[in-house]
Amino acid sequence: MYTNWPHYYIPKFNGLCSFIVNPVFILIILNDRKLKLGNYRCLLLFFAIFNMACSTCDVLVPLYSPSNQFILALRCSFIPTTYAILHAHFVYRYMILFNNKFLKKYFLPYGMVVTVVYCLAHMAYYIVCCYYLIGADRERKMYMRDSILDVYGLDSLDSNMIVTLYKEGSYDAVQKSLIGITAITVLSMDSVILYFILGLMIMKRLDSSALIMSKHTKSLQTQLMKALVVQSVIPIVVSFAPCVFSWYLPVFGVDLGRGVYHTSSIAVSAFPFFDPLAILFFVPTFRRRLKEGFHFLLKPLPSDQTDSRQVDCRQE
Repeated sequence: MYTNWPHYYIPKFNGLCSFIVNPVFILIILNDRKLKLGNYRCLLLFFAIFNMACSTCDVLVPLYSPSNQFILALRCSFIPTTYAILHAHFVYRYMILFNNKFLKKYFLPYGMVVTVVYCLAHMAYYIVCCYYLIGADRERKMYMRDSILDVYGLDSLDSNMIVTLYKEGSYDAVQKSLIGITAITVLSMDSVILYFILGLMIMKRLDSSALIMSKHTKSLQTQLMKALVVQSVIPIVVSFAPCVFSWYLPVFGVDLGRGVYHTSSIAVSAFPFFDPLAILFFVPTFRRRLKEGFHFLLKPLPSDQTDSRQVDCRQE
């Protein structure tokens, strides 16, 4: 559904960038022979595939969608699934420093199976909240009708959306809104807290003199950890913070203005594009491979090949 040009075109542009950067990232990971990432390669590939799935959902299911409410809830569930995948990355980085033998023995296939189930559990949790608790019924659509018409020029009754109603509604609508918003807030806050706890423990371990690891391996672990920190900051900035502002500022009567409404959903679509760039930037080997790829594409043809092509053209 067309609302305005930023909502319509920018997510599509971000999706296009995602489908350019992530396949390049996958090729670099699969062809890497220097870093010897081991089983961690599986997590990186899983994240890249998830990024493209997320971009597909962003493009096909706009925020205010006339499609089924369940499809809209599914789209929203990609946000906490991002948190779940990052949890898996942090746990892997933690285990490789504290119990590497256990990780090597059990990560494939058990670790990947647990990771997928953990991600699906986050997705299911969010779908239940967005579909049954804060999915807009007719009462909440009527309450938001004037605002949606003013901001987007759409009739809320013709669209599916996520709405939390804190007051001025029926007891059932307000209770469902409070339960739903509390449930997804707890999930989001727990995810961010877990980032900080595991991140601090990993950095402390890397700085510890008791860590027995070669200089090259320790440098690689530090680079991957820096990339993981940036990967964690991106969803906090583009999804967690806008969601918290939009959830709770209206409780205190704060008018968010049109800017937040126009930018929040657009910002979420940028994560699948920026995520692989963090690793490509912070790991020098990947950065060099990316530069080599660009140089190969931009490299002019040798003069003898160019002359031979000109001769063939003249003969034709």
